[in-house]
Amino acid sequence: MWMRHLLPLLSVFAGVSACVVPVGPEWTDPQSNYPPTIASASPAIGSILALAPDAGFPLAVQVKLADQNTDDNLYVLWLIDYPPFVDGVSRLARPEIQPGNGRIERPTLTFAPNCGDHRIAAGFGAHRLLLVASDRPFVGDDPTEPDKIQDGNSRVQAQWQFDMECP
Repeated sequence: MWMRHLLPLLSVFAGVSACVVPVGPEWTDPQSNYPPTIASASPAIGSILALAPDAGFPLAVQVKLADQNTDDNLYVLWLIDYPPFVDGVSRLARPEIQPGNGRIERPTLTFAPNCGDHRIAAGFGAHRLLLVASDRPFVGDDPTEPDKIQDGNSRVQAQWQFDMECP
């Protein structure tokens, strides 16, 4: 008699598989973080900027940055008379951000140092122009080290020389 009650119960379990294997998450490797690079620079990195014949100021520097991580923003600093930091002389001339644009090469950056806009220190004829670019924000907690990045992050830099007497 107990078999009669057990038979409907067994028929319910007969359609159910005895082994259930859960489906795990699909693992994919995260995209590597590649450092930015300088695709091109004019005039050549390390050169001395010549004065524009009629303008009396150095010719503009044009730089094209690249980053394999096409969605990364590039954080760019144009610094004058740095490094080393010298109080009253070193200047952060212009910070800028190049947004990720889905392309490896980014739009051309142009910079032309001038006394007024960039507060270039007086009393010197020879100056340095430094471009620093990172794909992570600069730490910015120490004014004597404006190009500082967090450990493990990367940056690229380029430097030029120029002669300019500022009042």
